[in-house]
Amino acid sequence: MKKATEPDSIYAHNALRQISHEQKRWGLHGFSISGLSTYFQIPELDLCVDMGECPISALSLNHILLTHSHGDHSRCLMRHNSLRRMMQNPVQAAYYIPNAVYELAIEMIKAETLFEGVAEERFDLPRLECVKAGQWFDLAYRKDLEVFPFDVKHSIPSLGYTIFCKKKKLKKEYAKCAREEIISLKNSGVEITNDIREPFVSFMGDCIGESLWEERHIWNSPVVVCECTFLDKGEMEMASRKGHTHIDDLVQVLCKVGSSIPCQSIILTHFSMKYSKSHILETVSKVIPNEFKDKVRIFL
Repeated sequence: MKKATEPDSIYAHNALRQISHEQKRWGLHGFSISGLSTYFQIPELDLCVDMGECPISALSLNHILLTHSHGDHSRCLMRHNSLRRMMQNPVQAAYYIPNAVYELAIEMIKAETLFEGVAEERFDLPRLECVKAGQWFDLAYRKDLEVFPFDVKHSIPSLGYTIFCKKKKLKKEYAKCAREEIISLKNSGVEITNDIREPFVSFMGDCIGESLWEERHIWNSPVVVCECTFLDKGEMEMASRKGHTHIDDLVQVLCKVGSSIPCQSIILTHFSMKYSKSHILETVSKVIPNEFKDKVRIFL
């Protein structure tokens, strides 16, 4: 057995040792090991999905999207808020909370504040936004970004999120117009553009593999971040029972959607802490179909 001090040890996971995956226009930074901690930071979009840990790098981010209330995804929400207040950040961060746990979140936040010794008359609820599946919303401080939340199947109520970039696109009928004519039409009040949404990235949160097919709109995103908690043979039933994805579930869905999907990068996260890094790398490499190997990335 390898010693715990060796890098490949299953005991070497450190939630404050951030992983980084650079994309074309942005980077994904954070950590995700099942039961230990999950958080994904995208500084370029000013957001973080989940807050299972709160490193200093998260304190500048103004939008926190919570997928579900399990502690390894949620326990540092208020740590984020209290540290920002301690550092006198003048902007009130927006915390997006699934509707299923919104009222409980208010109670939990108040109890945690009182537990820390804050007098009840000084209790100040942070900015919480209630999120319902299927109801689009703009980010509070990034009006160029819109979020589509959707239900996924987990052991408790859980949401996935797709982040969209809002743009204006010239209408087809004006595509061949000269620049001067476009300016003239615009100045005269003619609406020459259409509002469009372009998917940026989809986060699945914790879910069974079935959700990867039921919510297959995610594969239109250039980047999909999805969990892959279980890897070994004989663990399919346990994965389903615990509300998680087995790598064989993922493979089945990939074969259904086909390699021609718009998605360019599939980032696998949330592996069980019982697996060593080498076991994860070897298993994923062995099981993922050849036509998807260029797309699949491992968040380790």
